[in-house]
Amino acid sequence: MPGRPAKHSFVLGGFEMSLYLSRFVVFIFIISLGFAINAAAQQCGPGCPVCSGSGSSTGALLPSGTLISTVMSIPTGEDETGVFSLRAGVTSWLDLGLGYTVKSKKLIWSARWQPLTEDESSWRPAVILGTGSVQTGKSDQSIFIQLTKAFDFSEKFSARFSIGIATLLPELNRRYFLANLTMTVTERWSPFLSYDGRNFHLGLSWIPTDWLFIAGLMAEMKFPAILVGYRWSF
Repeated sequence: MPGRPAKHSFVLGGFEMSLYLSRFVVFIFIISLGFAINAAAQQCGPGCPVCSGSGSSTGALLPSGTLISTVMSIPTGEDETGVFSLRAGVTSWLDLGLGYTVKSKKLIWSARWQPLTEDESSWRPAVILGTGSVQTGKSDQSIFIQLTKAFDFSEKFSARFSIGIATLLPELNRRYFLANLTMTVTERWSPFLSYDGRNFHLGLSWIPTDWLFIAGLMAEMKFPAILVGYRWSF
């Protein structure tokens, strides 16, 4: 006689699925649905990891008391060839960033506020409200709202999903779908895929030490880029 499903599992189509796996399937469906939305943009969208200088443009806030400086190089980029940035986790609910773009010679900045934290024991994601400067032929300012949620499948494998909506000021009538998937396959390696409202960006980050991280990125799936970052506490 078959036993009962585990406490954190259910039966779907004759297969027993864990609660975490079921959440994974639902989030994949949500992101896939969002990717099908037609979002017009100029040269890139509000969530472009190159324009933001972040490498991976979405996800959880920086921990409080953490400072990250990054240098990104895009040798063959059409609109930008390099970005310097500095980001700080000011509190547990706020992080701030400032950067400089080499080719367009523009300052970029960002602020992200988290009014609601995610609940690890339930479906509830974190809610992030933010603003940032993006380069779409000129210096534009975006505002956005994101939902982000992490799932731990094992000690070495986890995934974080983020979805959101952004608009460019003052073009409030235009809305852009944002999405990001970051997977941690070991403690040191994390592939990621992001959608900025128009283009996809695929990358892989490596953390050789606790204070250094390196990421390779295919911006817009055609421009190779590399990002080197340094992390310290204050």
